[in-house]
Amino acid sequence: MKNWIKGNLESFKWIALNTKGYFKAIFVITGLGVLTSLAGVASAIISKNIIDNAVNGNIQNLIFFGIAFCCIILFYMGSNGALTIITVRTEENFCNNLRLSLYKKFSMSQWTDTSKYHSGDILTRLTSDIDAISNGVINVLPSIISLGVQLIAAFSTLLHYEPSLAYFAIIFVPFTIVMSRIWASKLKNLHKKIQESEGSYRSFIQESVENMTIVKAFQLEEKNVGVITNLHNNLLFWVTKRAKTGVIANLVLASGYWISYIITFGWGTWRLASKAISFGTLTAFLQLVGQVQGPFLGLSRTFPQIISTLASAERLMELEKLELEKRNQILNCTEDAGVKLQEVYFSYNKDDCVLNNVSIDIKPGEIVALTGPSGEGKTTIIRLLLALLKPDKGSVYFTLSNGEEHEASASTRELIAYVPQGNTLFSGTIGDNIRNGNPQASDDEIISAAKTACAWEFIEKLPDGLNTVIGENALGLSEGQAQRVALARAIVRKAPILILDEATSALDMDLELRVLEGIKSIVPARSCFVITHRHSALKICSKVYNLKDGFIDKAN
Repeated sequence: MKNWIKGNLESFKWIALNTKGYFKAIFVITGLGVLTSLAGVASAIISKNIIDNAVNGNIQNLIFFGIAFCCIILFYMGSNGALTIITVRTEENFCNNLRLSLYKKFSMSQWTDTSKYHSGDILTRLTSDIDAISNGVINVLPSIISLGVQLIAAFSTLLHYEPSLAYFAIIFVPFTIVMSRIWASKLKNLHKKIQESEGSYRSFIQESVENMTIVKAFQLEEKNVGVITNLHNNLLFWVTKRAKTGVIANLVLASGYWISYIITFGWGTWRLASKAISFGTLTAFLQLVGQVQGPFLGLSRTFPQIISTLASAERLMELEKLELEKRNQILNCTEDAGVKLQEVYFSYNKDDCVLNNVSIDIKPGEIVALTGPSGEGKTTIIRLLLALLKPDKGSVYFTLSNGEEHEASASTRELIAYVPQGNTLFSGTIGDNIRNGNPQASDDEIISAAKTACAWEFIEKLPDGLNTVIGENALGLSEGQAQRVALARAIVRKAPILILDEATSALDMDLELRVLEGIKSIVPARSCFVITHRHSALKICSKVYNLKDGFIDKAN
């Protein structure tokens, strides 16, 4: 047991650290549980006196103990009600705060680390694993303490009335401890397998739902049903295996409970037949033995839950160990900024160099285009500007109008407004989507940004205007409309540098030129980096770079 605790010490410390703000609530939950357990022991003693006084015809004492028994029942009901309310509120707050903390940690960690996780796996960790820890801390831990108190109180009372029965009741304790140690490691591994399988199961369903258009277009419905069935069968295999292991463990441990109960029942009836004890004492024996063995049985059932809690803690600790992005720069407010990539080399693996000695200079207020075939590294350059990646060699930095230079980092993203490829809107209103670029923007600023992006001309015709609700993946808008809303979101940000990654690909040429001219006319002028395959966008650019085979052609 000592080695087991030592091996899980880091998990115990992590759980204790994240439970620190809930000690008071857990103390109250534990206290109510302990009082309820003691009430159970008291009810056994009172019921003995009720029966004995009824048999002896002592009406006065019978009424007294009857009233006491009713008070115990009322207290039991009231404390259970209060316990339920406090537990539910504490669980909800604990889960939510831990979820927010881990989400914040994950979202502020290095992109190269976070991109290795599937969103379905992260969702499982932030839901199922946090629920397992919440259950362990707020339900299982207080339950263990209250069961322990019940065990001690019931054993002491039984020891007072009949020492031999008290020893019979705990004879299987060593056996319980040994069996718990045997199953601990196995249950922990099974819990991890279940969580991993659930992550894969959720991930596939999530991707299928998000890409339902592709599923229908390629008639993948039956194929995906088959994949989901296989993933579910794998999950079911591990869930069933854990259930079987738990059932076997509980049966073995429960057998000790029933053996002790049978011994107690036989011993008590023999003592009753020989007139050594009263009928009330026999009923007290049976209740007290149940309250001695019951906690052992309860503790054996909480053991798998403890293992699940520790296994889930390990999975969440993995997220907490992710390296945070550096955010130590404090940028002075500026209306103008430029970008420089100087002799940059980058590769995703040693044998495949994506960028070779790339140098790009975008001066404040300048509109620069980057062209080139697909897969040549244009998106990689954007990731370098956003500090999602770091160059193997060379430097990426931003130049401010006051002469300051800042290396690309998480902090320099405040200088950038970005319009990525594809549909990147959230479900909600059109106004809320635009306001994501600048949460403090007024309605007038949102409308102005929408006009610049040529989005207002269709928004104002909608019955609810900016309050029009769109679905997931901009359901309710065309691709061109969604692109213009994304452009408005970037414009309202008022960042000095605007990155457009195929941001007008869904627009016709006339509308594209109107949008680009609108961006060009923004005052103060934005530095604009346009990634495009369309030559029409080059008309407003003062400089054009071409990326091919990892090299930049001389700027035009």
